[in-house]
Amino acid sequence: MKKIIAMVLCLVLVFSLAGCGNNDQSSDTHDANYEEGYTAGYEVGYNDGKQQMTAPQKCYAQFSGSFTATVEQLLPDYCALPGKTVAVVHFFQTAPFLLRFQEDMTGKLVEGTVYVFEFKTFEVEIPTDEKNPDISDYMYSIDVTNYRVAEDSELGLDSITPTVEIISK
Repeated sequence: MKKIIAMVLCLVLVFSLAGCGNNDQSSDTHDANYEEGYTAGYEVGYNDGKQQMTAPQKCYAQFSGSFTATVEQLLPDYCALPGKTVAVVHFFQTAPFLLRFQEDMTGKLVEGTVYVFEFKTFEVEIPTDEKNPDISDYMYSIDVTNYRVAEDSELGLDSITPTVEIISK
């Protein structure tokens, strides 16, 4: 019995000391490799930040042309001077948005009618990662110059949409 206990203790001692074997990498080599990688990563990040700071590139969306929209409701613009109108309009099967006019359109536009609105070309700054800006997000910048009742060929899926051009400056 004593022999079995002594043998088990020897095996435990051998296995516990086997984990303390020679490491292929010394701690000095490991620290040097770590420091080298850390420095390289820092320099890459630093240089990337310098390039972004020295050459900030702004993106703009330039909207031009005309669009087809349905007038849902005409409201007086209480935020502007008297005599201006806000129309609640929407594109074909989209959410409504506000369209401001520089004059009173109460007797000129009919609610529930589809119109083709022409506007002055304008630019807005957009985030650099935005690829397809929606004009309804930038209606505060629009200046409607003309409008007319839409023809049958300009309704539904054949609606006229504005031209959008992405410009980097």
